[in-house]
Amino acid sequence: GGNKMKLGDWTPIVCFKHDGSVHRSWNKTLVINEDKESFVLGNDNALVYEADGRNWRVKEPAITIFFKNKWFNVIAMIHEDGIKYYVNIASIYKEIDKNICYIDYDLDVSIKPNNFVKVLDEHEYYLHSNDMKYSRNLDFLIKNALYEVLDLADAKKFPFDNDKIIEFYNTFLKMKGDK
Repeated sequence: GGNKMKLGDWTPIVCFKHDGSVHRSWNKTLVINEDKESFVLGNDNALVYEADGRNWRVKEPAITIFFKNKWFNVIAMIHEDGIKYYVNIASIYKEIDKNICYIDYDLDVSIKPNNFVKVLDEHEYYLHSNDMKYSRNLDFLIKNALYEVLDLADAKKFPFDNDKIIEFYNTFLKMKGDK
């Protein structure tokens, strides 16, 4: 409909937990690219609100990539010493009232500029999986997404492609400048 987000729109991102509670949100990110597989946003100094009431500003610019058919999203942070990737294993996003919304499934992957890869929050995953009763099918989707991320990161394939991220970052700077 006419209410869909489009290139150049600023949009909030809202992240939920499986039980429907809000986990974290970002006040504004700029829609910079969309194709049949992904939706790409850029931000710098966005305000992040945590579930416990704290909030903080993102210190470095970031490109966030949401996929239309993959159970993860990726935040590529542009640092002086290179690009740091932070991957959220998460549901496929939905657009609700011009907000990008997704459910966070605890497991995260961090990839440093030197390509050091680390899987985070496995303990949290097992706790939430029990508490919130993740189904076997959901567990399968989550584990599958994790293996896919590790394979893509290992092969430096999109979205773990520094050149592509820099290209998106330059697009962000240009579009932001026009605002």
